[in-house]
Amino acid sequence: MIDSDSVGVVPGGEKDIKEVIEESPIQLPEDYLNFLHTISGNEGSGISFLVDQDVDPDSTLTIFIWSARNSLEELEELSEPIPDDEFFDNAWMIGDDLGDFVYYYAEGKEGFGLYRDEAGILCIEKAEKIADSLTDFLVKGIGIDVALTYPIRKRN
Repeated sequence: MIDSDSVGVVPGGEKDIKEVIEESPIQLPEDYLNFLHTISGNEGSGISFLVDQDVDPDSTLTIFIWSARNSLEELEELSEPIPDDEFFDNAWMIGDDLGDFVYYYAEGKEGFGLYRDEAGILCIEKAEKIADSLTDFLVKGIGIDVALTYPIRKRN
């Protein structure tokens, strides 16, 4: 469900969306680009979503989907320490959550779709696929079971 305190529903941001399309190393899905048009106006930072308490009464998961401007800023911030990293050549980050996970589009081990990984790792090959699309995830609830879990993974 949309966080009622979120002020991210601000249409616009055409210039920033155009820059996102130009900067992305992958072709971005139409549903994601359409979503950006609804949250990227007035240089807003994006919109946050909470897990409905009817789905999981104990969940504290909050997922933040970045506006176009915020996506560009996060790309600059996260890629600066390692600008030639393979991850940034093959993925587009769209948001994060309060649990230190980054959400992004990529062609991963389960095909193209929405994946997540820990911000300090960002490895497409080891990432978890959430859903095929942002619409599947946010509207249909596909992948919410993955988003609610914290994976235990050995670091290489």
